[in-house]
Amino acid sequence: MPRELHFYEKKTPRRGLLRGAGLCALGLAVTGGTGGAYVNEEMGAAPSGERLRRIEASPHWRDGAFRNLLDVPDFTGKRRSSWRAMLDFLTDRTVGIEPTVRVPSIKTPLADVREGELLWLGHSGFFLREAGLSILVDPALGAASPVPFAFKPFSGADVYQPADLPAADLLLITHDHYDHLDYLTIRAIKDRVRRVVCPLGVGAHFEYWGWPAERITELDWFESTRAGERLLVTLVPSQHFSGRTLKRNTTLWGGFVLEFAASGDAAAKTLYLSGDGGYGPHFSTIARRWPTIDLAVLEDGQYNTDWSTIHLMPAHWRQALQDLSPKRVMPCHNAKYALSRHVWTEPLETALESARVLGVPAALPKIGQAFDWASGADMSAAWWPKQP
Repeated sequence: MPRELHFYEKKTPRRGLLRGAGLCALGLAVTGGTGGAYVNEEMGAAPSGERLRRIEASPHWRDGAFRNLLDVPDFTGKRRSSWRAMLDFLTDRTVGIEPTVRVPSIKTPLADVREGELLWLGHSGFFLREAGLSILVDPALGAASPVPFAFKPFSGADVYQPADLPAADLLLITHDHYDHLDYLTIRAIKDRVRRVVCPLGVGAHFEYWGWPAERITELDWFESTRAGERLLVTLVPSQHFSGRTLKRNTTLWGGFVLEFAASGDAAAKTLYLSGDGGYGPHFSTIARRWPTIDLAVLEDGQYNTDWSTIHLMPAHWRQALQDLSPKRVMPCHNAKYALSRHVWTEPLETALESARVLGVPAALPKIGQAFDWASGADMSAAWWPKQP
C-alpha cells in the first residue's frame, strides 16, 4: 500500500519547471536566498510604500540593502565560484548527510504542552507556553523550498503538520528564508494566530499572503514590543542575510530575546533565540545587555566552510556559547533537513562536547519532547543514533 502523502507533497507541479534548474534554484533559496527564474506566490512580496520608507530610515540599511554589523562575505569558499560550490552541494552524496534510519521523535499533542514548557518542532521551530501565552517560533513543517521534491524533512522529523498547531497568541519569525518562513504552514495557521512579530520588511510577505496589517509588528535590531502582561520581545542582531528571490537583503534578519517578568510565584525568565547567523560581536553585546539568560537556543547545523561567516562553524559555536554564558544551552537548526554537507548528527555531537568543555548544561530534547525550559535541569543524554 502506498504511503499517505505529507501536506507539502500535495502541491500541484508547476509546468515548465525543470528538475535540475529547480534544484539549483532551491539550493540557493535555502542557503543564499534566491528563488530561481520563476515566480509564484510562495516567494512573497517586496516591501513597498510606508514599509519601505521605514526600512530606508533604518541605520542598518545602506545602498539599497540591509547590512550586517560587520562587513563579511556571504561566500567564503576557496579557489572556486559560489555557483560551483552550490553545484557541489547539490550533487554531494557523502554518507550520513541524511539519516539511514527514522529520526527518533515524539509526537506530543501540542494541547498537552504545559505552562513553562518548550517543545521543539525540529530545525528552528518551537512551540512555547509561558506567561499565559502560546507562542510559535519559525514553524517550518514542510519542505524547505517552494517545491515539494527538494529539501524535504527527514523521516521522523516530519511528525507535525500544520493541522497539529494550536491557536497561538504570538508567532515569531526570525527571517524570510524558506526553512524558517514556510508558506504552506503560514497559510494554514493564518486564522489561528493573533499576532506576528518579525524583522523589518518580512511583514510584506504576510500581507501578500492575506494577513491583516494590524496583526503584524515589524522590528529593527534592539527594538522591543510587549505581548500580554509579562512578555517583552526584543529583536537582536545576527550575522546572516535574507531573501526568497534573486534579490537579497531587502528584509531584515535576527534573533529574539524574550523577557518574562516575575509575577506572584512565577520568577523572571529570559529566553534567547539566536536565529541563523555566523559568529560576530553581537553575542558579547547580547550577553552584556542580558547577563542572565536562562536558556540560549543557539543555531548549530547547516554550516560549511563555503559559508562560514553566516552560520556558526563548530569552533565558533563554542565561542558564541562562551560569550553568552547562559544557564543552559540548546542547539537547533539541525536534525530535520540536509542543507549542508556535514553528517546530520555532527552538530549535535560537537555542541554536546562544547557544552561539556565550557561547563554549560545542555538541553537536548527529541523533536516533539516538551520540557521545562528555564529549570536548568540536565538534559544532555544523546538521543541520536551512533551510526547516522
